[in-house]
Amino acid sequence: MRTRVVRDLGTIAGIIVILAGVVGLNIYYRLDSLKTKYDRIRRGVEHQRKASGMELLDWELLRKTKGSLSSGPRFDPELVKWAKQGRSSNLMGFMTPIDQFKDATHFMLLPLPIECYFCQMPPVRDVMLVRMTEGEVVQMAPEPVLVTGGLSLHEGPKQKFFYSMADSNLQAGESGQKLSIKSFAREHREQGYKEGAKLMQDAGGGHQPQAAPEAEMLPAITDGPDAAPSAGDSAPANGQ
Repeated sequence: MRTRVVRDLGTIAGIIVILAGVVGLNIYYRLDSLKTKYDRIRRGVEHQRKASGMELLDWELLRKTKGSLSSGPRFDPELVKWAKQGRSSNLMGFMTPIDQFKDATHFMLLPLPIECYFCQMPPVRDVMLVRMTEGEVVQMAPEPVLVTGGLSLHEGPKQKFFYSMADSNLQAGESGQKLSIKSFAREHREQGYKEGAKLMQDAGGGHQPQAAPEAEMLPAITDGPDAAPSAGDSAPANGQ
């Protein structure tokens, strides 16, 4: 009897392992497919801009950067030469918030979109810190965007960002396209307000963290029967 139980448990365990492997492979291939899809989208709008005569900073050049956060970056000579020109650079990518989810004065630009930097941390060489021109704010968009600004390379150990763009302006990656506004799950906003503010303080630049807007942290009110009534929908007095 005991032998049979052990055999059955072994069979069940084997089935679980196989199912887990199948699920894992499905997730892997799905993510790989999405990566290919968005890489193709970005390259498509890059090609459009280049065809119009615009010079773009290439992510492949940025990806030649070696090193780590602790040891510091080692930049490709071509990238160093590019930065020393001192002129505005154009970079195409996808916006990712740090600690500001609307009316943002700074954000990360990546070659591929992610939902939350702190949940899906990409390689640091794939992250460009963007600071907007003073007085300008932007909304997070899911489409590729074109950022134009002054490129800086950050040398030395313990850098939070290998490179950044300052005094930047932003437009849709595809010429003439109207950008939409990207929404974020509550848990990602909470993570951003907590971790993002610290990251920006550590990165320097005199960042002053902002408290999370209470309206953003409250759960959304639905239109269902359990929705809270508005001021104009209060129950009539005296049961009328």
